[in-house]
Amino acid sequence: MLYCEKCHRLTESEVCPNCGRARSLRPPQADDPVLLFTVRYVLATMIEPLLEEEKVPYSKLSLGSSALLGGSTMLENYAFYVPYAAYAGALELLTGIFAEDDEVRMALREAVGIAREAE
Repeated sequence: MLYCEKCHRLTESEVCPNCGRARSLRPPQADDPVLLFTVRYVLATMIEPLLEEEKVPYSKLSLGSSALLGGSTMLENYAFYVPYAAYAGALELLTGIFAEDDEVRMALREAVGIAREAE
C-alpha cells in the first residue's frame, strides 16, 4: 500500500490513480491524512456525529463555493480525512452503518477501490 502525498489517497499501484504521479507515492505513516470519502452536506451531518462518538479523529473540508460566502448549503460537498492509523476502522464503521445507503456505499467503494485497484 502506498500513500500519495499530493492527493492524500491510498493506492496499491505504482502511480497515483488520481493525479497520475509516481514520485508523490511513499509508504503511509500512521498520522498521514487519508481521504476517506466525499459526501453531500446532508450525509456529512450524519457522519460527523458517528465519527465523534467512536472517537475517530477526522477533518472535514468543504468543497463548495458557499464556504467563500461564510455558510453551508444542502448542495455542498465535504471531503473527510482520517489519519492512516484510523482509516481501516473508519471504513469498517461506516460500511456497517450505511450498508443500505447507496451514496455512502458508492463513496466508500470508491475509497476502497482506489486503495485496491491493483488487486
